[in-house]
Amino acid sequence: MKFLLVNPPAMGRYWKPATPHVGFGYLAETLLANKHQVEIADMRLNISFSQLVSRIQKFRPDYIGITAASLEYQKVYDLVDKIKEGFSIPIIMGGPHASIVKEQVLQYSKTDWVVYGEGEKTILDIARRIPPARIKGLIWRRKGEIVINPPRELIFDLDDLPFPKYKKFSLDKYLEHKIPLIGERGCPYGCTYCASRLILGRGFRRRSPENILEEIKYWYKRGYQDFGFNDDEFTGDAEWAEKICDLIIKNNLKTTFELRTGVRVDKLNENLLLKMKEAGFFFFAFGIESADQKVLNLMKKGTTPTQAKRAVKLVNKHGLESSGFFMIGLPGDTPVKFRKTLRFAKGLDLSEVRFYNTVPYPGTELYDWALKNGRFLYSPEVYLNKYDRLQRNPVFETDDFPVEERRKAFDLGEQFFVERLIVKTVGEKLGRPLIFLCKNNFLRRIIIKIGFRLTPWVRKIQKLRRKLLHHES
Repeated sequence: MKFLLVNPPAMGRYWKPATPHVGFGYLAETLLANKHQVEIADMRLNISFSQLVSRIQKFRPDYIGITAASLEYQKVYDLVDKIKEGFSIPIIMGGPHASIVKEQVLQYSKTDWVVYGEGEKTILDIARRIPPARIKGLIWRRKGEIVINPPRELIFDLDDLPFPKYKKFSLDKYLEHKIPLIGERGCPYGCTYCASRLILGRGFRRRSPENILEEIKYWYKRGYQDFGFNDDEFTGDAEWAEKICDLIIKNNLKTTFELRTGVRVDKLNENLLLKMKEAGFFFFAFGIESADQKVLNLMKKGTTPTQAKRAVKLVNKHGLESSGFFMIGLPGDTPVKFRKTLRFAKGLDLSEVRFYNTVPYPGTELYDWALKNGRFLYSPEVYLNKYDRLQRNPVFETDDFPVEERRKAFDLGEQFFVERLIVKTVGEKLGRPLIFLCKNNFLRRIIIKIGFRLTPWVRKIQKLRRKLLHHES
């Protein structure tokens, strides 16, 4: 069978993606390992619709697979419908959005099939021409009616999956010469805002350290030394993480690693951190969210501000970089509590910081809470599809934290974010004039746009400096 995997154009701070799509990497490798033909059309790399049409005409796939995130999902629906105007090829949609809304994809688009949950085994069943009624994890139409098949069992032996080799990807066209890694799937926690368990289930699974090393060595031999783990729980099992570091050190790999997806502040100790530093880990992004314990409890985060302070202090103590994620307007949040969180963030000496208006994703516990305790200012159809234009505007409010106060909070958080970005990029002394200008909302947004244009090159320079220091040590 021939599969064309299409990654639709998506919003983003940068004009093209930093790295390839890991999920498509796994799907492509699974299909190739089973003797199927695969081509990739990553439309984030400025591939136009007419170019996509040319690829479809030339490759003549049996199936077109397309992924969708919940943000800007309507663009994906529109792309599907547009493809259907010219081709009768079956279209399969997967990805986070498909796993969350399931049958709604078929209700509101011309998609033929939806794969929910993990897709590797389901897409192989499709490739083998197994009748739709017998494929777990599939949603399809039978005589005009939408049928939701039983979910597929979780893949517990992740080592059984071939890791992505991106043979069909244009790796030279991405912003960074870096390979994204996934060491685990699922989530053992119950944060109310997170849709992870709706996508990959609550069953938490890890690849073996040896399997992860095999992937790192594969890329290292091909000239790649920079990697990013897209895991939330990399430090959750210290013994597992230390074993990975030991293998990297033992094999004398001069590599660097980033953790940019939100490490838990309660899952890092000094022994592990020292081992990670020796292996080349240099950047730790922490999901801190709030400095108020009641807010943290209501969102079922299971952490404390003291743990956050300790984790950041530990990373900084050993000369590594840290970032903090904070959310505005969580359950129990107020303007007073936000200012407490902002003061807390300013006292942490973070390398980077980001403040976000809370976005309740349909299907999450947070969404149900907002329906009951707040007032939505936009429908999900609006705020999920226009998030890039609504970032300053909250999507819901409460009596304790009304909309205007949330906008003010966002401006203060964004101002601090820009200050940290300027200091990290050009230094505090040279950055003072820019920091003064960023107090103005209009000028700050211009500075942000310029800053994100420059950030990839700044990162390259910083990584080169770190690499030289790491090699010397």
